[in-house]
Amino acid sequence: MADFTKTQGQLMDWTLLDDTGAVPSLESAALDSGEALDVALEAILHIDMCHADANDASTNYAIAIIWIKAGTTDEDWHEFIRLQATGGIANSQQLAANSGSGQANPDRIEVASTTNFTVPGAKYFLHDVGSLIASAIVVNFDFVTNDYIQCVDALVNAYDSADFVRSIVDQWSIILPSSVQAARVTFHNPDGDATYACRVQYTIITELL
Repeated sequence: MADFTKTQGQLMDWTLLDDTGAVPSLESAALDSGEALDVALEAILHIDMCHADANDASTNYAIAIIWIKAGTTDEDWHEFIRLQATGGIANSQQLAANSGSGQANPDRIEVASTTNFTVPGAKYFLHDVGSLIASAIVVNFDFVTNDYIQCVDALVNAYDSADFVRSIVDQWSIILPSSVQAARVTFHNPDGDATYACRVQYTIITELL
């Protein structure tokens, strides 16, 4: 049976895409020959955008743009795909107690209210306010009303009552054409209040065994 040699990596860890009064645009590192993209049989970009507050993004939609390179200079980037984040207001619930790693039930998010967080299979952003890169996307497996949200998997990191669970998560996995020699992602936020947490990861298949 054939198998693939796969490589996973990260172009940008969780980074704050701020509102227009601060840093309204971000740029990931480029996926290029340093990650063996030039010999890849297939490459996938995994892009995450999560609401990082409870402010109303309304119709001022944030976007992510995938760029691919056609030459050797920075003048040679071309837009490949433009993606639109979900607008509106994220439901936000502050944690009621320590949760995750180190707890008796590390798959639970302890909250005083489960209102708006009761849909099985829903994705949430577990926002570590003190250390954004320790944040995570979690999936609702079950819940106990006004007690906790049970996640599909145990939480890798530890969270406390300064942190939040938020309800709006956008994820895209985009396959790049094999002809692409380099790719990157930029994020842009036209809103004056809403902020986002953004991340870019990749998977590359480099060999068929």
